[in-house]
Amino acid sequence: MSRLLSAALCSVLALSAGAQTSPPPLANGGFPLVSPSAPRILFESNRTGKTQLWIISDDGTGERQLTTRDSVAGGQWAPDGKSIFYTVLIRDTSQLYELWPDSSPSRDRMIGTFPGRGPQVSPARTRVVYDVGPWTASHLVLTDGQGRSPRQVTDDSLTVWRGVWSPNGRRLAYTVSKKSGMSVWVMNEDGSNPHQVTHLTPEEGRAQMPAWHPDSHQLAFQANAISPKGKSTLWLVDLQTTGAREIAPHTEAFLDETPSWFSDGKRVAFQSNRSGGMEIWVVNADGSQLRQVTGLH
Repeated sequence: MSRLLSAALCSVLALSAGAQTSPPPLANGGFPLVSPSAPRILFESNRTGKTQLWIISDDGTGERQLTTRDSVAGGQWAPDGKSIFYTVLIRDTSQLYELWPDSSPSRDRMIGTFPGRGPQVSPARTRVVYDVGPWTASHLVLTDGQGRSPRQVTDDSLTVWRGVWSPNGRRLAYTVSKKSGMSVWVMNEDGSNPHQVTHLTPEEGRAQMPAWHPDSHQLAFQANAISPKGKSTLWLVDLQTTGAREIAPHTEAFLDETPSWFSDGKRVAFQSNRSGGMEIWVVNADGSQLRQVTGLH
């Protein structure tokens, strides 16, 4: 199962662990990441036969491919929006690169190698967090910006993955899986004060894939339903009250996943198969003005 098709626990982590054994179905656009400085979206696509990073404006114009290396496995914008960090994953080891999308041609350089999956660089570039361990028992490791002094910051009793930094660099949000279900948690930048922030019912779904609001006080996330199968919805949680609401409720069996905020905090980009194949969509935080961005030409 491709991470471009579903961000559910088994899908994402099986791919990260190299468990995929057959070519993924075509995904024109997935895993959007909105620039913090302009209305444009970094995303993944396997339309050329292998997953690469692409970029597009929020109005659907200016679409172009950025990467060409094999085994590209995710990206992250630098806080100023001028460069992108991306990962090449080889046997559970991540080569981290920095790429400047507006240089002609686009240039990149390797930053370092990390013995895990999905490295995420802190806004100040002083720390990196990544996943380590088998996908059924992964945990988060925190290092300095050069990958030194690695330290496990999550409990072995939990399956944890995909730590993401708050815009102010003070906290990390991540997904936790337990026998009772999945939920989104938050901890301080040093790993202290881990606590659960989503409390959905089984009927509402399994909370995962958090994305920080620009104000660092809210998170968007996806919730994968038990029934009907193949349904995922977008949610918003306030970290002060832990009150949560759906952003664009629906009852149909399609996937709305992997949210990413625009810098104004009023819109969210996400991947969805609501039009058939997996594409990038945008919606206002109140659920209005839903529209497709990729796959229109």
